[in-house]
Amino acid sequence: MKTALILEALAMATLSLAQTFRDLPEATRVQVDLRLKRSSDEITASPFATLTSFEVHGESEDAGVIETMRRLGVKTVVMHNIHGSLGDPQDPRLNNWLNACAKAGIEVRCILVSKDLDFWRQALTNYGGRIKHWSLLNEPNAPTDNDHTRPAVMPEDYVKLALDVKRVRDEVAPDVRLYGPETAMLQLMEDWPFPWLKRCLAAGLLDAVDGVSIHPYRQGYSPTNIPENPSTFEGKPGAGYTTYEEQIGVLRQMVGDKPIVVNEVGWSTTPEGSICEHTQAKFALRQQLQDFALGIECAVYFLLRERHVDQPAPLWNLENHFGIVHTDNTPKPAYIALQTLYSQLDSACTRSAEPVEFSLPGVKWYLYDDPRGPVPTRKLFYWLPVPAQDAFVPQKSAVRIGEVTVPEVLVTDTPRLLRLHQIEGQWGYPVLVDLVLQRVRDDVAWERTG
Repeated sequence: MKTALILEALAMATLSLAQTFRDLPEATRVQVDLRLKRSSDEITASPFATLTSFEVHGESEDAGVIETMRRLGVKTVVMHNIHGSLGDPQDPRLNNWLNACAKAGIEVRCILVSKDLDFWRQALTNYGGRIKHWSLLNEPNAPTDNDHTRPAVMPEDYVKLALDVKRVRDEVAPDVRLYGPETAMLQLMEDWPFPWLKRCLAAGLLDAVDGVSIHPYRQGYSPTNIPENPSTFEGKPGAGYTTYEEQIGVLRQMVGDKPIVVNEVGWSTTPEGSICEHTQAKFALRQQLQDFALGIECAVYFLLRERHVDQPAPLWNLENHFGIVHTDNTPKPAYIALQTLYSQLDSACTRSAEPVEFSLPGVKWYLYDDPRGPVPTRKLFYWLPVPAQDAFVPQKSAVRIGEVTVPEVLVTDTPRLLRLHQIEGQWGYPVLVDLVLQRVRDDVAWERTG
């Protein structure tokens, strides 16, 4: 008994002398989960998702693709172009895919690009028990010959079709949730260049869908058209919005209590474009952090894997290079960055009301509390919402989070994570996480100022 008391006193003395996380007693440090990779089957719940299709890779590659998703740490995969499998309830490829995804802890959703009600009936009858979330069509507001007054599908026609699909769903698969309209760019909320969403809502869209699905791309694609910008069409100015967050806020007012999902958004690293792989990683982090903070139900980063060149598009085509892994599943920087993010942020994390103050102006940040485990964690994600630069010069800043001040952190155009830990009932002992390089710095100087 006496020995135990002596050991406890020594541990407390060591704790009181600790200056950084690294200085904490090993018995304390080992209770803190600092892993920068967590697979899908380790994560209970998360909105983060990816997208792929049977068109992108062959059946022999399915197992490798699923393992790549599992290591990434997503909880959902949205599927395009599985139409050829939906007509057969015993389709070997689709059933094997669904089984393997379930084993990996990944839910499968489907975007079905079909106006054929008989096919919808067949698909929902065959797979409505296994795929619980379906979306109708893909970017029906896309302009014909770049003329926005001639969308691919008129809004009233879309709603009529959606109501018909809902009736089929209610009859054969009532537990399935139906999403739409899978629209391109959030500028569709405005009167110009075409009031597609307003007309859709007036025609009864919210009576037809359980959730509203969007593709908030920023055109054109460049390091200066950042994820914090409003989502607009190429060369078409918006109606006064200054930020993406503002647009989502207005969209929520328009759609009421319907959940919002982002089923596509991304940046292509095509060889003839201006987005390099490093910029793609920065923008992927910035987009996903915003979508998480905005309460997006399912936040897809498009696309998981690059397409094979000339199948069907040539090398320079944008569609080939949205992926975050190459065709052999080797990672691009965006994969590593998102893998790190998903290891640190999931549905157990909630927004913290603790005040945050940077000495450097213009820093964008989100603060979360993660109560899990023996050592609760407070997680501050921060970056400068500016155009991306390969040689961005880091800027120094002090940051105060409640009673804890870190005298110096480096701030760049790439999100980083500053973690605080609750030791003996008090916050402190920060570590810094470089999300892109997947590194932890545990010797961060700090002080308690409260």
